[in-house]
Amino acid sequence: MKIKDQTVKELETLDPAELHVVYELIKSLKGKAGRRPARKAKESYQKAREALRACKGAMSDDILQGRQDRI
Repeated sequence: MKIKDQTVKELETLDPAELHVVYELIKSLKGKAGRRPARKAKESYQKAREALRACKGAMSDDILQGRQDRI
């Protein structure tokens, strides 16, 4: 928490124009961090598609059959 406290102290010394620049930078950094999981999800999706490529038939038929077995 020390870095957060130091940052807050520094923010209190900035004038409004400088504070606006810092705010835009924070928004930009948060936006970049938010996009990373989306790329990761896309990569995971592609890996799953590759793994299932060799499967024949429809996976939905297997799911329905499994449900029928439980009934």
